[in-house]
Amino acid sequence: MSQMLNKFKVRELYIVCSIDIDEESLYTQVLKVWDVLPLEEFSKLVKRLDGIFGMYTDDYLNRCKVKCHDGDFEVPMTWTLSSGLIQYKNLSETENGKALINDASLIGKGYVEDAKVSESLLLMKFYLLSIGAVSHLLSGCNGKELSLPFELTNQEKEIIHFNRSTFILGRSGTGKTTVLTMKLFQNEQLYHLASEGYHQVQSNLSTDDSWRHQEDSSETDQIQEAKRDILHQIFVTVSPKLCFAVKQHVSQLKSFVCGNKSSAKSSSVRMDDDIADALQFADIPDSFVDILPESYPLIITFSKFLMMLDGTVGTSYFERFHDARQLAHGKSGNARSLAFQIFIRTKEVTFKRFSSSYWSHFNILLTKKLVPIIVFTEIMSVIKGGLIAGEVCDGKLSRQDYVSLSECRVGSSISRQKREMMYDIFLAYEKKKAVNGEFDFADLVIDLHYRLRNERYAGDEIRFVFVDEVQDLSMKQIALFKYVCRNFSEGFVFSGDTAQTIAKGIDFRFEDIRCLFYVEFWD
Repeated sequence: MSQMLNKFKVRELYIVCSIDIDEESLYTQVLKVWDVLPLEEFSKLVKRLDGIFGMYTDDYLNRCKVKCHDGDFEVPMTWTLSSGLIQYKNLSETENGKALINDASLIGKGYVEDAKVSESLLLMKFYLLSIGAVSHLLSGCNGKELSLPFELTNQEKEIIHFNRSTFILGRSGTGKTTVLTMKLFQNEQLYHLASEGYHQVQSNLSTDDSWRHQEDSSETDQIQEAKRDILHQIFVTVSPKLCFAVKQHVSQLKSFVCGNKSSAKSSSVRMDDDIADALQFADIPDSFVDILPESYPLIITFSKFLMMLDGTVGTSYFERFHDARQLAHGKSGNARSLAFQIFIRTKEVTFKRFSSSYWSHFNILLTKKLVPIIVFTEIMSVIKGGLIAGEVCDGKLSRQDYVSLSECRVGSSISRQKREMMYDIFLAYEKKKAVNGEFDFADLVIDLHYRLRNERYAGDEIRFVFVDEVQDLSMKQIALFKYVCRNFSEGFVFSGDTAQTIAKGIDFRFEDIRCLFYVEFWD
């Protein structure tokens, strides 16, 4: 059976492989690599493989040996599944009292090797590699460790191949981020293959005059052409650390698609570092207008997404603050972005600041009966960030509308009396916040909705939007995505875990996001 094997020398080692048959939509010949080893170990491997090949049926062996040529090239042979193919002999069957395998040492062993589990060839994990992945491996000569796309479960594959907008709900560790990342990667791969085919056709149709015209085209025209040749996808999450990890992983996956020609670079920043937006996104402007083609797919935090929207439509929200204007005066690009980040860190009202700097200033008759986190959540997610608040002209619920939620909101456990007290605290909070020259992200989101409703969005049109850990966003925050992507039928994937809300001030219910998507996105 050793004639089944081929070996190829690579430096001081040999790649040992054989032709095998893979079953998907067709039976297809594939090249199975068994091992990479020095020449002196080759004979030992041959003996072990002879035992395995001896278990194959004659039909299977014959199909492995069939050669198919396309010109001077040997190419895989294929057969329809209806032709039927059995790989292993049934060792318990006999013909006229004789075993089907002449080697008595194999009779009764079934498919079991005489080897340790750690050394078993039949228990080895084999991966089907695309042309891009093979190119990536062969070009990786810099000594760095190379990783491959990991295996997916059938359920994950089903979600990835589902071509409509999707809501994914699952607990921590169930593979939600994996599905989003691989779905994004699949889109990149399909678009890359389609673009290659398109450019090949265009190349065949080109004339000398058209080439001369292309050479004379301006740099602006070339940039616009490059933008049209890029699939606009964004992946958004609240956590900077998760964003960083996904960004690194997508960079590796892009190298498979592009045959290791991806411009993405690895980073030496450790995952446990506090990665600030201004540093992580130094190559991405605070706008959807001037994004370089190589920056796609965009892997960004939700905070960066807000800053990019803020820089795309009308006058920046932060221009109304004297301190922000002072910090950003005379600055542009990354310097201006960093100035706004400094302002945000010093002037944003988070729950920590709300509970430590604001709570003690409210009426004690109100605060002694309430819990700070519940009040903050109601302000951020309901009064200023809920579905109903989005329908109000100023983006904030009136007292009457908010108090009436005790009767009309399903599952509400807050009484009318407590809602009255919470609204009093909300009014006091808004007043003190204005005096302090501070803001919360609900204010920014309300302003963005107002500008996007009344001014034309002129940024890049996004084809696919992936939102991970969506439970960390309010309904009004989620609604902002409808302005950058109009591909409602198939362009959105929301993933989340209602048992794992990290962001303070968020009251998330998955039924709300479904209502938001089907009502507000399609209005």
